[in-house]
Amino acid sequence: MLSNFFKLCVSAIFVFHIALQFAHADAKYMTEWTNPDGTKSKAPATFYSLKEIKAQSTPKLLSWECGMQEHVKWVNWEIDFESNVLRSWWQNHSSGDYKPSTVDKILSAKDGSITVQNYLRDGEMIDKDKVVIWELYYQPDPAPTSNLYSIWNGKKTHFKYCKNTTSYDVPQTASLLTWECGSSEYLQWINWELDFEKNELRSKWLNKDSDNEQAQVARINSKSDRAIFVQDYLEGQKKWNPESWEFNFQSDELYTIFQGNKYYYGACKNTTPVKTASLTTDVDRQIGHYAEDKRNRLVGSYSNGGASFEGYWVQDESGQECNSVVDGSRYYGRVFFKTTSPGEIEGRWGYCDAAPIYAWNGKQVSMSKDVSKVLSSKQQRIKIQKSLNFFGFKAGSPDGVFGKKTRSAVGDLQACWSSVDPSGGTLPRSTEYGVLTPEQNQFLMDSYDKAKQEYSKANCFYFQTLL
Repeated sequence: MLSNFFKLCVSAIFVFHIALQFAHADAKYMTEWTNPDGTKSKAPATFYSLKEIKAQSTPKLLSWECGMQEHVKWVNWEIDFESNVLRSWWQNHSSGDYKPSTVDKILSAKDGSITVQNYLRDGEMIDKDKVVIWELYYQPDPAPTSNLYSIWNGKKTHFKYCKNTTSYDVPQTASLLTWECGSSEYLQWINWELDFEKNELRSKWLNKDSDNEQAQVARINSKSDRAIFVQDYLEGQKKWNPESWEFNFQSDELYTIFQGNKYYYGACKNTTPVKTASLTTDVDRQIGHYAEDKRNRLVGSYSNGGASFEGYWVQDESGQECNSVVDGSRYYGRVFFKTTSPGEIEGRWGYCDAAPIYAWNGKQVSMSKDVSKVLSSKQQRIKIQKSLNFFGFKAGSPDGVFGKKTRSAVGDLQACWSSVDPSGGTLPRSTEYGVLTPEQNQFLMDSYDKAKQEYSKANCFYFQTLL
């Protein structure tokens, strides 16, 4: 990234115990990210102390859409705390296009359940002799999916494959990636939900020879930048299938690999919830920066009592211009992070308003440790300029200041490497013109140390001899 760090996008998540560190002191991480071409880069990132914490407000309207059950094709629920009612509507397997609806009065409410009384059915008052008092149980948090159940006359009924459609007054994060795929060899359609928060891959599909939807939840065992590896739960055997399979989501087409066989899913549409930036995007404030430059800013706000941060990365320039503006710039993106263990974060980033799909991880370091010296001290910068001049790329006087001359010289060097080794098999690939990746930086200085033992100066041809 730093080449690609200057293209990064921000929408960040941190669990509570790390967020509390922000409340008292700045937190610095040494981070490593994956570039779109698969290379790795490193740079520090600093998150500022949390000055104001605003807890997430509880929405007044909760809603769910539930899939096929034993007696119904689907059922939808709405809990309206403002009107003090529970609304529901559904379609039975045998009812054709008829969609009954009911309104129930909420008699009492607890965290995760309500007790209700029948009131209206299809807009008409329910006969007093048929009025029933019953309970609905739900997950009070904004989980993307959940299973609801009711207790009616002592009988428990579960409603599965429920999608939480509640509108929460907080930005959506990219901890959940979703796709809707059309017809393929064996399927009429299939939908995917990749949930990094719950560590699950959920799928729902309809086979070409069936009218019954099927659903499955697989747990994520491991992940790379382009794929995850999952295990299915064998419901009949009440155990996890020991054989895992691969779900590749970073390609033009989604595909899975199971037992060595690759299967593609046709006409997939990325339906990941996105908080799209606009000219009027309300950015609370700058809460951090990266790559030792405060203009490479992290803007947004902490939420959930300091347990999470959501926002954008923003730069004055980068390799990709966006259509909208965030914090006065068209160079921005989304990112999310979460803690995996104390002092460690893992996340993903992307460009502009696209879903973050590239890895960006970090480990917390002591604020007393000057990590910038590890990456780019003045002595290092001077040596880079001397190296460029040695190989005939005019960086100007080696003063440790990277201005236009140095950037132009780096670009000329990168052009040399690209012409000598177009495939990038030996010489390190470039990710942004005029900006050295850490790999390129190290390669250049190693080449300089070696070449100056034999030559007083060299040129682009020297790198040809290394192939």
